[in-house]
Amino acid sequence: MLVAVLQIGAIGLILGVSIGIANKYLEVKSHPLVEAIYNELPHFNCGACGNPGCLAMANTVVDENAPLTNCKPGDAEMRKTIQTILDDYKSGKLVFEGDTKKPS
Repeated sequence: MLVAVLQIGAIGLILGVSIGIANKYLEVKSHPLVEAIYNELPHFNCGACGNPGCLAMANTVVDENAPLTNCKPGDAEMRKTIQTILDDYKSGKLVFEGDTKKPS
């Protein structure tokens, strides 16, 4: 019985360490502009915009120039802040570290 418990524990430890290593090396990095827009959204993840959540909405705004009015819970101040972020980024006033390509 003790041997079985030790074997299961060892397997769990090995799998846990493997997942931790894989997470470190296979991490998907998001664009800092998407993160900046996501931080301004209301985080209701309601889906009213037609996206499954606020992060998907931020990606849609950056990649497909989706209108900010799609975010129903967001107010005019939120839309103005996000539009300022987008305008500053497109004009070159806002530059992110390691950024080599501007969205169109």
